[in-house]
Amino acid sequence: MLTIENNIRYDIVFLRCLAIVAVVCYHFKLMLFSDGYAGVDIFFVLSGFLMTQIISQQLNSNTFNLKDFYFRRLARVLPALLFVILVFLLLIYAVLGIKLYDFSRFALSSTLFVSNIHYYHSSGYFAPSSQLNFLLHTWSLSVEWQFYLIYPLVWLGFGKWLKRKSYFVPILLLSLLWLLSLLCMFYYVQVKESFAFYMFPARAWELLTGAFAFFLGPILTKRWSLLLKNLLSIVLLVSLLLALSGYLQIGRWGWPSTATLLPVGLTLFVLLIGPDYRLFRSAPVVYAARISYSWYLWHWPIVVLSTYFAWDQVFEARVFFFFMSIAVSTLAYHLVEKRHRFRAPNVLVGGILLTVLITFSLTQIPLKRLLFFGSQSSLAQFQRVYPVQYAPAQYDFGRGHLLANSSFDSYDRQHLFRISDSTYNYLLLGDCHAGMFSATLRDLANNNKVNLIQATADEAFPVPGVASVFQGPSDLMDFMYENYLPTNMSKIDKVILAANYASYSKKQLIAYFNRIDTFFATYNVPVVFIGQTESYRVEYPVVETLHRRFGLDKSDYLVPARYYVNQFLKRSKIASRYIDVYDLPKIKHGDASQAYFYDGDHLSTFGTDQYKELLQQYIFER
Repeated sequence: MLTIENNIRYDIVFLRCLAIVAVVCYHFKLMLFSDGYAGVDIFFVLSGFLMTQIISQQLNSNTFNLKDFYFRRLARVLPALLFVILVFLLLIYAVLGIKLYDFSRFALSSTLFVSNIHYYHSSGYFAPSSQLNFLLHTWSLSVEWQFYLIYPLVWLGFGKWLKRKSYFVPILLLSLLWLLSLLCMFYYVQVKESFAFYMFPARAWELLTGAFAFFLGPILTKRWSLLLKNLLSIVLLVSLLLALSGYLQIGRWGWPSTATLLPVGLTLFVLLIGPDYRLFRSAPVVYAARISYSWYLWHWPIVVLSTYFAWDQVFEARVFFFFMSIAVSTLAYHLVEKRHRFRAPNVLVGGILLTVLITFSLTQIPLKRLLFFGSQSSLAQFQRVYPVQYAPAQYDFGRGHLLANSSFDSYDRQHLFRISDSTYNYLLLGDCHAGMFSATLRDLANNNKVNLIQATADEAFPVPGVASVFQGPSDLMDFMYENYLPTNMSKIDKVILAANYASYSKKQLIAYFNRIDTFFATYNVPVVFIGQTESYRVEYPVVETLHRRFGLDKSDYLVPARYYVNQFLKRSKIASRYIDVYDLPKIKHGDASQAYFYDGDHLSTFGTDQYKELLQQYIFER
């Protein structure tokens, strides 16, 4: 079953083809592979197998050179990556300059193969959406490169056993490392999902699984009959197809998770058996495998670009861009990836230095000096600066508002007990959609001589005994409903509640509002609800820029679910206490220097202040 022809294993060729097609179809939302993201995990296993093969064979023949190994890995990976970065750097500057700063800092981390670390540390509720990052997919390249750095050093430590051709101790030690990495993944899936997804320690077990395939294949399968191998390989490949297609619903437990063992394990056993069918040698399969690296690099920036221009909403457009990605990848493969001149040491070093210099400089130069299209530079500066300089005061970070990545212990509970005996006490309760109104509400409270108490947290849902669908800090809401409110409700005169209601069904919302009313009716405290705001699929300053520059319709970017839940809530049992803040006609969306949303989902104070009159009427005058 195992075929090696000019060092080609056609089972690996097929697996590479399957993995790249699954990933690309998933990202273009073609529905053929609704769990196609697992193709990346297949690539990890294949990389572990091939690196083990290269290192082991060279060590056995005394030809292994660490410097040469690192150079060959760089020469294989870097030219195509730098080409994508430089082409999209020019393209973004020309048509989407407002994203130039974000792209430059992501490009810098990708060039240095630390993008997975950068994305982990910058992940958070108020971070730019990962789905709008042109270089998000480079996290997997960074994981692989970190593997390339460490893995040969591990094997050099196995030198004395390898000289004796004794693999027992190396395999035992690799098994221990595999188990530690797997346990690391299981642990961080529970406490820090982004670490489990991005970071090498939680992903190393997938790459090490490929090492086991290399060593155990000849041992485990050499006595298996051809019929048994054929039957097993068919079952394995069909199972892998079903897993990637979404039929087995492997993603319902999150990713990575226990379910990740399935595609990784299936890939392992396919490599152990080494099947070789005529399909594996067909021209489309071989060609897709050949351009798989370029295709992986180019397809995702095309997906993101189509999203920014709202082309991704039409199925025919997605199919068009799918085939465009193949065409562009083919061109890049022949122009760059195949050309040995780009693998010369001086070209590689020069390419790295040039890309690092350009991308680092672009993160330091103010955008107003780089962008020349109308108000684009002002909105770009607003989008860049607002979350860092103005959002902390808007939400009252560190006191009234608890961030998603912060522990409950860091929340300032003392301010909750600063209750006035001489004036009204109002409580603002909810998630970040409540928190974003806090600055405006504080101004109104001061004007109306009301003491405003705030208890808001990212991704929390302010209903007694109900967990949020997101992984926010639920401890705050538990504390409020179980401890604080039962003790202090006699001193609270009104509750202002707001949340992202669109993440729940109508049936759930009805039940939740009944539970809220029941709880506060016990203490005879009125509740008023700030309504559902709209949401945009991309950052609103970008939407405004594209509208002003290219005349694109801003409504094409709205998330429809927000509109429908707002319509439902306006007719629900809380209608008389519901403040409709969904894109009212008199709201000004922006001016020359700012916008009413600073990202796709959160109002700036420029936006919330425009609702002052409405909030005054519903909250402070009634």
